[in-house]
Amino acid sequence: MNFLDTITTTVEALGRTSSGDVINYIICVCAIIISYLIGSIPFGVVIGKLICHKDIREYGSKNIGSTNAIRVLGKPVGFLVFFFDVFKGALIILIMMLLKALNVYHTPIEYLWYGAAAIIGHSFSIFLKFKGGKAVATSLGVVLVLSPMSAINCLIVFLLILYITGYVSLASTGATLTVVTTGWLLFAFGLPYGSSTNFLEYYISNPGLGLCILFCVMGLLIIIKHIKNYKRLLNGTESNFKKAKKEKKEALAKAKLEEQNNLENKENLES
Repeated sequence: MNFLDTITTTVEALGRTSSGDVINYIICVCAIIISYLIGSIPFGVVIGKLICHKDIREYGSKNIGSTNAIRVLGKPVGFLVFFFDVFKGALIILIMMLLKALNVYHTPIEYLWYGAAAIIGHSFSIFLKFKGGKAVATSLGVVLVLSPMSAINCLIVFLLILYITGYVSLASTGATLTVVTTGWLLFAFGLPYGSSTNFLEYYISNPGLGLCILFCVMGLLIIIKHIKNYKRLLNGTESNFKKAKKEKKEALAKAKLEEQNNLENKENLES
């Protein structure tokens, strides 16, 4: 088949496509664009400026993600950033699932495309001149909705590694590899895709080949985004939550001791 025949065949196929199908795909494209735009919202920057009047890109690791937000803005605000970063990965997928459940709209493409758009948005934000974060939290939002077992497993591994080592970068890498591994294990041994009728069955269902491939691409992106962290780990300069907490506690104890000594010296002088 030559190039002209290919064009003719494509035009004929489009001609056989109903107006309803065209509208469905237009809605899909619009939803993907919206998901990308929502994913592009740098909540670390927005919330930091609104609540703490700080631009986290100028402090700490200068990353827009929740890890740097926790270090720079404190735990309450940092966890708020984490929540919104997770939520923006899941939002459009949840809306599409709800529309399907209500029999209002059935998307002709897989949900993973909406999640992929949000991940790309966070990593290459249109609002930050196509720069962005490492997409760990946003990826978690996508995985949490589409493959709950992979998400729960990765959270367990993340917390375990973080507790043992204190390094968020190592914990994020371990969690990412856990998602990829769990996804492929479910693909091999899980219940048939789409056969689930309750949450337990959905929890252990086959996520499908497309989603497993997305997990691999997502994992590769996260690992590439952490290359600088791996270099700092090798150099011994990577930030460590356990060490930072210990140093903070020691600094507070030292300050308290100095205050007590100053008070005793003052009392001795007065007497």
